[in-house]
Amino acid sequence: MIVGADFASIDGNDFVKWPKFMSACRDAGSTAGFAIFRSAWGTSPDATVQREWKRAQSYGLVTGAFLYLRMRQDLRPEDQVHVFADNLGPITSKDLVPIIDVENVGLPAEVELEYVYRACTAILGIYGVWPMLYTSARVWSEDLHNLPAGAMTDCPLWLAKPWPWAERTPGRLSSAPFASDQYDPVVPQPWGAGNWWMHQYQGDAVQVQGFSHTVDLSRFHVMRQGETGVRVAWVQRRMGWPVTSTFDVAMAARVRALQSAHGLAADAVIGPRTFPLIAWTMAGFTAA
Repeated sequence: MIVGADFASIDGNDFVKWPKFMSACRDAGSTAGFAIFRSAWGTSPDATVQREWKRAQSYGLVTGAFLYLRMRQDLRPEDQVHVFADNLGPITSKDLVPIIDVENVGLPAEVELEYVYRACTAILGIYGVWPMLYTSARVWSEDLHNLPAGAMTDCPLWLAKPWPWAERTPGRLSSAPFASDQYDPVVPQPWGAGNWWMHQYQGDAVQVQGFSHTVDLSRFHVMRQGETGVRVAWVQRRMGWPVTSTFDVAMAARVRALQSAHGLAADAVIGPRTFPLIAWTMAGFTAA
């Protein structure tokens, strides 16, 4: 299992001891692969991303940053995106695409949906790419009433909740609980079953080596040859490849070529290093 950690300044962590976290993952039979930091809470920049971004990269972790989108009528989503981008600074196709955290509620469903869309198009305007969305099936069913998401279904998903384990319980780094699909996240209706890339499976975990306070834990949904469905079709469309919805031999060859071109191991496995290359490509998508 490929594990990632995400946190914000509110978690209260000192400088993270990344080698300890990576060692703990190895001891549990997993691999530490990515780290995600909050860059802004609404229009308030978060110092965490500035402090930990390059430190995590120096240990070989793929890095990402998120905007906690505050859905308030007195806060424009575009302004929040600009604070996020200014605080984060330059990023590359080796990093995860920008992430918008969609979980704040209180506005009518149609208004919330438009708010998220405006944030997505603001990201598109700055970075030339659709963001990833951190959300849950509950948010999209109860708060957004499963309204058609339109172009936002082009956004890859990082899903959370319900967490299998309670908050402030010891962090779990082993893949054993995920041997079956019983803990797989439910995908919001507009995206289609199985169409997720990361799963935040534990929130506010404690006693995680390398962290002095709470941290959230996620796993990466690796894609391999033989997979079928809408997630495969998303990759094929994103890359401008023939859309068959099947990760077949021909697609594996294309993935290997992509990996070789960027100095990655040409194993035809789409993990946290190959995924950003695909997410940053917009060959088969428009802003319509």
